[in-house]
Amino acid sequence: MKLVSTAIGGAIIGALAFGIWPEMWKTYGIMGGWLASAILVGICWYMNHWLGVISNEPGSIWVDQGWAVCAAGIAWGMVRFGSQFYQALPTLICCLIGGGLAGIVAAKVKKHNASFNKPRNAAAAAEAEKLEEVSHV
Repeated sequence: MKLVSTAIGGAIIGALAFGIWPEMWKTYGIMGGWLASAILVGICWYMNHWLGVISNEPGSIWVDQGWAVCAAGIAWGMVRFGSQFYQALPTLICCLIGGGLAGIVAAKVKKHNASFNKPRNAAAAAEAEKLEEVSHV
């Protein structure tokens, strides 16, 4: 059931991104694009992540809405403009390289920034303090 709800949540963000966003941009210009990004992505983030429509395992990072919008964009281009999938490959490769580099930078920032490594509960905090006291002795 998690897979079905994840597919539905992804389809909703994809449909909104390529169904409503362009119309808001055409109607209201740049401000319409900004409003669409805030409203559509905000609503879908709330629905997919806060309400749990899209399944995310605890402690994992997954760019699910990004993949859904990517897939919707490729499908939209193929259906609307008669494009072939291979025409999207250079862009997909650049996106994967950029995402990989961003992941490396995020991991390095997390490793070297203590605020990202704070314990999540009181028991873990007490254990971390105890380990810190032992390491300073």
